[in-house]
Amino acid sequence: MFSYSASDFIYCVPGWNDGDANHSKFDKALMSAWDISMEKGHFRYSLEDLKTRILPGTKQYVAQLNIKRGTDRRKPQSIMNLTQPYNPQLFNFTKIKEEEIMFDFCSDGDIPNGEPEEIVNKKVKRQRNIMVINVSPLGYGHCLFIPDVDAGIPQMITEELLRQSLEMLLLSSHRGFRVGFNSLCAFASVNHQHIHVYYTDYELYIEYATVKEVCHNCYELLDTPTRGFAFQLYGQGISSLVKTVFRVASHLQVKNIAHNLFLTRAPVFGAERSSKDRTVRVILWPRKSVYGIRSDDIFNPAVTEMSGHLIIKAAEAYKTITEEKVDQLLAEVSMDEDDFNNLKDSVKDLLSTDKVMEQSVS
Repeated sequence: MFSYSASDFIYCVPGWNDGDANHSKFDKALMSAWDISMEKGHFRYSLEDLKTRILPGTKQYVAQLNIKRGTDRRKPQSIMNLTQPYNPQLFNFTKIKEEEIMFDFCSDGDIPNGEPEEIVNKKVKRQRNIMVINVSPLGYGHCLFIPDVDAGIPQMITEELLRQSLEMLLLSSHRGFRVGFNSLCAFASVNHQHIHVYYTDYELYIEYATVKEVCHNCYELLDTPTRGFAFQLYGQGISSLVKTVFRVASHLQVKNIAHNLFLTRAPVFGAERSSKDRTVRVILWPRKSVYGIRSDDIFNPAVTEMSGHLIIKAAEAYKTITEEKVDQLLAEVSMDEDDFNNLKDSVKDLLSTDKVMEQSVS
C-alpha cells in the first residue's frame, strides 16, 4: 500500500533546462514495482526496441515507434455513446491477474481515524484504489490507476478522480511524469473508470503552448491543431482547481461531448518556456466522437497524441511522418470552430455564475 499526505506534495520541479531532481517517495515506489513486473515478464512485450525521433518543426512533436502496442494490446471495447453503462460481464479491472496489481494508493485521510491498515481491514471493507501495470505499455512506467475498483464506475470524470489525479502528479518530482484520461468515444478502450500515468524524458509542445483567458481561472489553447481549455494550479489551491476543471468536464459529459484530459508540469501561463516559475497545467480537449472499435493506421488521436507524444504503430509512418501531417490528423478530431465558440460561451457563463455565487456567499 502507498499512502501519502499533503506534506508529500512537490509543487515545483526543475524545468527541462535544469538538472534532474531526486526521485520522490512516490516515484521510487512506482518505478520499483514497475521494474520488478517487467523483470518477471508480466508485460506482453518489453520496451527495449522503442525508437524515438523529434519531428522537425515549431511544435517538435515526439514520435515513438511502438509496433507491438498496435498488435499485441487487448482488443478495445465497442463504445457507442458517452453514457454507456458499466457492464460487469465485459472485461474490467476486477478481472486482471493479481500480479498486475502494483500497490493500493490512498491518502492518509482515506484511512478511517488514521488507524493502521491491518486494523481498518478487520473493521470495514476498505475502498481499493489500485495502481496496476499496463500490460501493453506505451513507454516507461506506464500504469493505470483505478479508483474504487470494486464499485464498477464507468469511464467518466468525477471530482474525486480529478483530485486523485492532481495529487498523484504532485507526488512526483519527475518533470516528465504525465497523467491522462480518455473519455468514452475518445479512445477509452475499457469502460471502467481509470487514468493513465507514465514517464517521458521529453518536453512536450502542450507544456508551453500559448493560451488566452476565457474567464476566471479558465483559458483556451492557441496555435494548437486541437481546440481545448487550459487550467493551472498557480494562484489557487488544489480544491479550487479541481472544482473548476470538474465544472467544465461535467458540462461536456452532460452535453455528450467526448473529451481527453491531460495533467503535466509546465511554466506558469505567460512565462517564458525556460522560466523557473513552474506549476501544474491541466488541458481539457472537447472533441469529435469516435464510435465502435476504431484503430487508425498511423496513430490513434487519444490523450498522449493530443499532448504531442505520438505512439506510431507502423515503421514506414514513423520514418516519414511530418509535423504538417500530425497537425492534419489532430485537426480532424478537433471540435469545429463555431461549435467550440458556442461551447466557450456556455463555459464562460457557467463559471461566471459560479464566481458570482461564491462572492454572494462570502
